[in-house]
Amino acid sequence: MEIYIHVPFCKRKCLYCDFNSYQNCDKELFLRYLTALNREIELAGRAFENYENKRKITSVFIGGGTPSLLDCEDIKTVLESVKNHFDVVDGAEISIEANPESLTEEKLAAYRSFGINRLSIGVQSLYDDNLRAIGRIHDARTAKDVVNLARKYFDNLSCDLMIGLPFDSAERVREEIEYLAPILDHMSVYQLIVEEGTPLAGLVESGKIAIPTDDETIDLMHTAVDTLSRFGFVRYEVSNFAKNGKYSRHNYGYWTREEYIGFGAGAASYLRLADGASAEKEVRFSSKKSILDYANGVDAASDFFAVKRDEYCELSQSEINDEKIMLGLRTSGGVEKSILPQSVYEKYSKYFVEDGDLVRLSNEGFDVMNTILVELMSFDD
Repeated sequence: MEIYIHVPFCKRKCLYCDFNSYQNCDKELFLRYLTALNREIELAGRAFENYENKRKITSVFIGGGTPSLLDCEDIKTVLESVKNHFDVVDGAEISIEANPESLTEEKLAAYRSFGINRLSIGVQSLYDDNLRAIGRIHDARTAKDVVNLARKYFDNLSCDLMIGLPFDSAERVREEIEYLAPILDHMSVYQLIVEEGTPLAGLVESGKIAIPTDDETIDLMHTAVDTLSRFGFVRYEVSNFAKNGKYSRHNYGYWTREEYIGFGAGAASYLRLADGASAEKEVRFSSKKSILDYANGVDAASDFFAVKRDEYCELSQSEINDEKIMLGLRTSGGVEKSILPQSVYEKYSKYFVEDGDLVRLSNEGFDVMNTILVELMSFDD
């Protein structure tokens, strides 16, 4: 099983961000949140103390928000809480996200001493005009310096890069990757999505910021894929690339529907639970998004499953099949051909690659993945 730990704090929210994160929070709220977080971990450990398969943890991922905004001792305490209440197996992947402006050499050394063995840095762009346009608070020089410094401490190093930014070009995307690829083991390359209700959406709608068209962004993605391939990176998921087999084991667990618990405000979980008889049910649930609602709910609960949630859903067989398709087709592993509606598969067959009983999307298929998934998910026998 996997564990995700959400740190919902940021120094300042980016203009494109619709994640559950909060800016300019004070130390008192940090403490209130971390106290609840450690208690929730303890409650979960108790809930699964008799279930060996759910106590063995193969990966821990500390995400956000900006986890590197916290003091090192706060990160240490949370990791110790996980290790005290669960069995983190030898060789487990333990990752933390960080932003360049809040990452120091002291923190890098501390993370390594805590047993963190994978670092993911939110670079997003190596051009200052793009960074300013999306509201990032670091500059390109800081990002480059931090990435090079992090290489001294981590032999499993990843960066996030965003394409389809206002001032992007094929030449820029190629140059960014040519700079980062020799240093990194993993890269996540995301296409900018203008989420409704974000400040960026307002700027785009008002014409104050122009972004590349969908077709132009697809062309930029092709440039990224080709450039990464030259450096030995393999595309193992639609937006993720790794060399030397250093894919994100934690994220790959999401796509292959491995069980995971999400701790923290707004964090999601997926579990397979016995219903008291011989049957098993698959459930997804997420915590309260508000920091105070989350903390109050944890404090009031005597059991992990009694914590008040924003969402709780028991999956039907149809929903399980849809998830297998939707998540599996994001990856290079693909899905069993037999679970795909035959008529939809035949319609888009040119975008699939067959490998025995499995099928996966080609690079061209990834370009139109959302269109294919909409038809697959809406198919009605």
